[in-house]
Amino acid sequence: FLALVMFYLLFPEILVVIMSFSAGKYLEFPPSGFSLQWYRSFFSDPSWYTAAWTSIQIGVVVAALSTVLGTLAAYGLSSTLPGLRSFLTMVILTPITFPVIVVGIATYLGLLKLGLLGTITGIVLAHTIAAIGYVVVIVSATLANFDPRLEQAAMSMRAGPFRTFMRVTLPLIRPGIIGGAVFAFLASFDEVVITSLIAGLSIRTLPLKMWEDIRHQIDPTIAAVATLLILLPLLILVILYVAGWRSTLSLQRARPAPAA
Repeated sequence: FLALVMFYLLFPEILVVIMSFSAGKYLEFPPSGFSLQWYRSFFSDPSWYTAAWTSIQIGVVVAALSTVLGTLAAYGLSSTLPGLRSFLTMVILTPITFPVIVVGIATYLGLLKLGLLGTITGIVLAHTIAAIGYVVVIVSATLANFDPRLEQAAMSMRAGPFRTFMRVTLPLIRPGIIGGAVFAFLASFDEVVITSLIAGLSIRTLPLKMWEDIRHQIDPTIAAVATLLILLPLLILVILYVAGWRSTLSLQRARPAPAA
């Protein structure tokens, strides 16, 4: 049963990956032949890699902003009364729980007042509003397993609140912070609805470029780009897993052996 569910979930992605290697001029399955020409088309077309670079730049800035703000918010919520914590968490998560079109229109009207429509700054602010929620959820889950007595012990040794946070709390919740940053980046990189309302005609991110090409012409370049987007989060997760495994291995090697 599990294999059937996994096949059902992965079947569309498998089709896209196979069609990205098609030698034909149009999307077809099964492909009449196999070729890498559509990947070459992506990397040789300035409109495609410029859009991808724009998405990467926006995603990195959004991840940085939302990670800082979301981590501080989660840390503050961890020491708040349960009733107030639930209410504030619900407020912070509204951008990712409300329908995206509602959030998009509200963001559009707000940025219109600020004169930030059609700007990179406007897109970054719009993406950050939603991305903060992902960071808060992941970091809060990490803080739920954090022992506050460690902070109390540090403060009893005359460490100030800032030094305690930087030297004790931050290293222990680092996995949650990294996970939140990754989710924030991916949420920004993949966003299309809000971006289409904010970007105007001058800025094109990769999802917007894909949407425009689907509307006007359908060739396997779309499948090649989609395959790269599928591989991106997988690559990030593999890097994080290897980095975490090496960090754990280093800690185990550095730990002194028990006395005989």
